[in-house]
Amino acid sequence: MLPGLKALLNYHPLFVHFPIALWLSALFFEILAAARSSDDLHRTAVRLLYLGTLGGFFAMFTGLNAQNSIEPVNEIQAVLAQHKLLMIIATNFALGLSILAFFLRKRAADGYRHLLLAGLLILAVIVIFGADRGGFLVFHYGQSINSTTTH
Repeated sequence: MLPGLKALLNYHPLFVHFPIALWLSALFFEILAAARSSDDLHRTAVRLLYLGTLGGFFAMFTGLNAQNSIEPVNEIQAVLAQHKLLMIIATNFALGLSILAFFLRKRAADGYRHLLLAGLLILAVIVIFGADRGGFLVFHYGQSINSTTTH
């Protein structure tokens, strides 16, 4: 019924795009919230951060499981190590931002919001570099791709 799902070598691809999209969307909404001084947009940004962090842990755990399917070639393993490190840092950094946002949610202080915005910018940079390494593993080295074709 779902041949694409059946062809997956691991479940990591099902989860990786959620934290990337949600964290970058959180940054976008927090920028809008700062520009418009909007509490509603800020709350949206925080909720996207929370959801992205939850998705980040699913992606991290499935990625740790998927690393066993990567070829044991030094060049490929080096890229995997970069990807793994950056995305573990991103997920834990997002967790820290989520905790900060949760405990300071009742405060509308600009200092907190600027700190959250700066944190989301840093998170975006880490995620972009980490996701790039993951994409490089797949699209350059062909890792975690079922190369057998059956018709």
